[in-house]
Amino acid sequence: MTKYETDKPFKTIDEQINILANERNLKIPNIESAKVALSRYGYYEIINGYKDNFMIDSKNDDLGFKPHADFEHIYSLFSMDQELRNWVIDSLEFFEANLRQVVAYVIANNISEHQDKYINRRKYNTGRKYYKSKAHKYVYPVDDLMWTLTRATKSQKEPFNHYRTNHGNVPPWIIVKQLSLGNLIWWTRLLKRKEKDAVISAMLGIPIPLLNNSQRTLFGEFLDVCLNYRNTAAHGGRIYNHYSSKHRLSFESAKMVLDVSNADYRNGKGQSRLGVLFNCLRLLSNQEPFIFLKSGINVSVKKYLKTYPEDLDFILSQMELEKDSIDI
Repeated sequence: MTKYETDKPFKTIDEQINILANERNLKIPNIESAKVALSRYGYYEIINGYKDNFMIDSKNDDLGFKPHADFEHIYSLFSMDQELRNWVIDSLEFFEANLRQVVAYVIANNISEHQDKYINRRKYNTGRKYYKSKAHKYVYPVDDLMWTLTRATKSQKEPFNHYRTNHGNVPPWIIVKQLSLGNLIWWTRLLKRKEKDAVISAMLGIPIPLLNNSQRTLFGEFLDVCLNYRNTAAHGGRIYNHYSSKHRLSFESAKMVLDVSNADYRNGKGQSRLGVLFNCLRLLSNQEPFIFLKSGINVSVKKYLKTYPEDLDFILSQMELEKDSIDI
């Protein structure tokens, strides 16, 4: 093999159809429809992304597909997941909007509404030092946060320019509009205990005196799960069977949310599947994100199961959701 050769060479749509139908024995009831789908969304996204449940051996493509597998079934799973991806994004936009305003309110109320006072590293925890490759040095997360907030105050976009020019100050409830969800979560994480408790209390609807360390830990891990799902969905990743070994709940948090056993947790249950996001959203005082996601899952899964009712247990197990929880 030369440096210009690859073991995954380009294949035309006709060649892709031939591989599926003749080499891997996938039934394709409507060839033209399959060609349109492959040309629009790609072989990798449709087939490689959703084939596992339809293969004789998901680790060996050469063995081909199961006898009754067909292209339309795989494409339907792909389409359902596209819908789930949109539901997740929309649900988390509700959550993000809520978190933005809660953080802004707590900052203004507990620290200051003036940028010279709330953009002050002494008002926050430093976070754990890490190596920043772009800067070629170790930095504290708080210094990154201060840089991000300062840059936002200098933005030429509106309404930042208006507030800076006409009021000489960009308050917290304006600056949050410029922050990504990742930066917003870092701001939340670096808050000192008093301010962080105020945020958690507002988001979970639990009075500050009743907050305990388990709830604090759960909320921090939940933010990580939210960000992972937001990024996964925004970049076209699979949702119905999404799992992250890095962005997940600890056993203590999983037990609190899902009452999962130690044995099940060790096998991956209750960590980061869609059911984890679903049940964490259920804990919020603002139920809009949860209701929106629940309704969306119900609509998309019901539509899929109308054609493939035999997949009920498979879909629910991949999502780690109970039938009754989404009114199926």
